[in-house]
Amino acid sequence: MKYFDTVRRAGRSLKNAKARTLLTSLAIGVGAFTITLSLAAGEGGKSYTDQIVNTNTSRTELLVTKKQPPATEGPQVYNENSASNASGMGGAASQVSYLNQADLDTMAAVDHVTSVSPNYSPSVRYITTEGSDKLIVDAIAIFSPSVTGTYAAGSANGELSNSEIIIPEEYSKALGFTNAADAIGKTVSLRADKLSSPVTAPESELVDFTVKAVSSKSGLAFRTQNSIQLSNESTRDLYTYINEGTRAYGNFLLAAVEIDDAGEANTVKESLESKGFEAQTAEDLLGTVNTFINVLLGIVIGFGALAVLTSVFGIINTQYISVLERTQQIGLMKALGMRRRDVGRLFKLEAAWIGFLGGAIGAGLAVILGTLANPFISEALDLGDIHLLSFNPLAVAGVVIGLMLVAVVSGIPPARKAAKLDPIEALRTE
Repeated sequence: MKYFDTVRRAGRSLKNAKARTLLTSLAIGVGAFTITLSLAAGEGGKSYTDQIVNTNTSRTELLVTKKQPPATEGPQVYNENSASNASGMGGAASQVSYLNQADLDTMAAVDHVTSVSPNYSPSVRYITTEGSDKLIVDAIAIFSPSVTGTYAAGSANGELSNSEIIIPEEYSKALGFTNAADAIGKTVSLRADKLSSPVTAPESELVDFTVKAVSSKSGLAFRTQNSIQLSNESTRDLYTYINEGTRAYGNFLLAAVEIDDAGEANTVKESLESKGFEAQTAEDLLGTVNTFINVLLGIVIGFGALAVLTSVFGIINTQYISVLERTQQIGLMKALGMRRRDVGRLFKLEAAWIGFLGGAIGAGLAVILGTLANPFISEALDLGDIHLLSFNPLAVAGVVIGLMLVAVVSGIPPARKAAKLDPIEALRTE
């Protein structure tokens, strides 16, 4: 019997028992639905975390801190020369090790390092523009050309001069601009006070900047979400003006190390760690988040696998009943010359059809419902245009084919039973 004829024959046999075939297929469909959605969530989750990394850091950038001493308990002896005491901090914070200029020079000397930018974080008094209120500045961040930004108006992807500034959208409204676009090209001023000058009459200055872009809120950004951004040089100048002459001057918790090749990130990381620093690459951040996602997805896929395992017994039961109901038919086919191998193949193909129908129904429903749910999920989680369920056609096809193989394996015992039936005894069966 030709293979294609056997396939059609298997389809007709299942068509004659529509209800039983559908119910068995739906049992497989539950597993297919769960697994397909889990794979889509995994694909979307990894894409989401990848965009988070690209929005907040760069694969050519490492975040470096001083290697911290082991935690100690009980009263500690005061160290006059420690960097932490020099910063004027006490309590638990007095055990923190800070980066200094010598550390920055050590980092800059490492192979593949192109620049080292400490986290200056100058604390300015306020930001204002002509005719507006004076607004407290939450934070100032260093603009990074390699980090992808989202803007309500203007653009600064790639460059920001020392006289330019990026302000958050909420600041543009509070400063009295009609909209984000109206702020572009306007002048705003930052007031900086020298911390080393007398408190009663601090030395201060207003520094003017031109608005280059207005950043918009994003579900991806956390590094500069509410921060005013300046160039590295402008941030350094403000930090120097404010902190020079104080104990905190020249001590940094964090530094951003830019390298010339993303492929050398781990090599640079190892070099820095051997010199007493702790470094984190973009891949470290991505790997940590992806590990968490994979654990959750593994649990969900496990439930889907349990549903598939349950359906295996349903396929075996369905096929055994089919063999018993069609014993005379099997005997007649054998009497007419059908080989044992063809009989076994017939029942394996019937099982494959059941697996295909169940997989197609479950995976198809998952794709349809997931696609419809994506906009609502994005809106609920404030993800913008990002879809958390990302369906890969190859993955969906893989689920269907995998379930067909599972069904074929499940159909082997009933197929062997049918193939071994004696044609004479089968024809005598009532």
